[in-house]
Amino acid sequence: MTSQRSIAFHALLLIFLLHRSGSAQVVPNTVFSGSATAYPYEGDGAYSIPAAELPAYTVAMNADQDGNSAWGGAWVEVTGPEGTVQAMVVDLCPGCGSGNLDMDEEAYFQIASEYGIVPIAWKWITAPGEIGPIHFYSEGSNPYYLKLQAANIQNPAEKMEVFFEGSYVDMPRSADNHFIFSGGGPLPDPFTIRVTDIFGNEVVSAGLTLAGTAEGQNGSGNFPKITTGEIVIEQPLGTPVFDGEARDFGISVDASLKAVEFTVRNEGSSLLTGLALTIDGADAVDFSVRTAPAPSLAPGGTTNFSIGFSSAATGERGAVLHLASSASDPSLASYEVVLSGRAFSSSMDSDLDGLNDAAEAAMAPLGFDWQEAQPALVANYYDHANLAGLYDESQVKALHVDVPLIQRQSSGSFVLRLGLRKSDDLSIFAPFPFSASGISINGAGQLEYEFTSPDDAAFYRLETD
Repeated sequence: MTSQRSIAFHALLLIFLLHRSGSAQVVPNTVFSGSATAYPYEGDGAYSIPAAELPAYTVAMNADQDGNSAWGGAWVEVTGPEGTVQAMVVDLCPGCGSGNLDMDEEAYFQIASEYGIVPIAWKWITAPGEIGPIHFYSEGSNPYYLKLQAANIQNPAEKMEVFFEGSYVDMPRSADNHFIFSGGGPLPDPFTIRVTDIFGNEVVSAGLTLAGTAEGQNGSGNFPKITTGEIVIEQPLGTPVFDGEARDFGISVDASLKAVEFTVRNEGSSLLTGLALTIDGADAVDFSVRTAPAPSLAPGGTTNFSIGFSSAATGERGAVLHLASSASDPSLASYEVVLSGRAFSSSMDSDLDGLNDAAEAAMAPLGFDWQEAQPALVANYYDHANLAGLYDESQVKALHVDVPLIQRQSSGSFVLRLGLRKSDDLSIFAPFPFSASGISINGAGQLEYEFTSPDDAAFYRLETD
């Protein structure tokens, strides 16, 4: 009898889980309050996120806000007593009350210092970073039954449709974060899927196949990033740098200054005040505020600021920019942008392969590595540089580019001093003195020098002397 009660109880529990409320949806621009606990997530959550799609930090959503797996694969930003973390919703916590999250241990210890129940504030965010196209995964599918999940999504998917017999057919959502089609007739292979996010943005992906989606198949693009909250930083203008994202300043050679301009936009309905910048982190000294933003910003308004990068040190450099404001969202009141850059010297050759660090860093797309000796690659570069009209270091030095072509003498008169050299290989240039008998002034008042070549010299170079 006990065994039958146990079976009946588990059956009722299963029915409850399969038919949990579908009314709750992902709500942007809202900060939720609750508490967080920790659990050892092992990669097999209620939302069936494939292992290849799992990030470093994950959380389980409470049953009240689950919305029939509406949060599956969505991202949240969670702030607790010890910090803030961005994590993907991959699981369901049936026993968690509204506003509460059960966090995998890695994520939990980004916001708390010890096990327990801690207060949190959290909100939905667009997926951080550049994530590429949507990934589609099918499960147990065949030409008459398609069970499909949209993973690696920028924003939560609200609707999925399959193109069948001349029109798009809605695919109902299942509790395990899949969309299902069972239209009765065989589905063409390949097939086309249209996915709509919670903001109404659509992505249409053609060429999907049952075999491809069984292993994971790329779709055609992704949803746009969505700006949330009262304040956003853009760089360049019109391209948001979301809170916690990064901007690369590129390469600084010999401590040259690289300046980048940012735009701050007030997308809220209230005046933002107290706008101020600070920079900290390992290499904060290498990044400086060149121009500061206005201290206040009206709704719909913008203000600019610029950050400079210059380093006497070499190699990878990094810091964190903080923009403080009166934004009501606690996380946006201290908006962070990760700054990075690379500094190099044109007089250093760290790997001793004959090409300076700055040149190798600049030519990294061609295969150069400033930290790895590549004598064969460097030799090949120099051997063929002349074919592109380039010269090696000794050839450049021979041009005497630091000597004025014309200069005033102490007497007040000017002297134009030129030299002529000859070469048969564009590598070694020997002096070829001017002869007074060959010099003349033409009718246009131009200096001419007429001479014959006494040997096989094929190249002549005019230079200052």
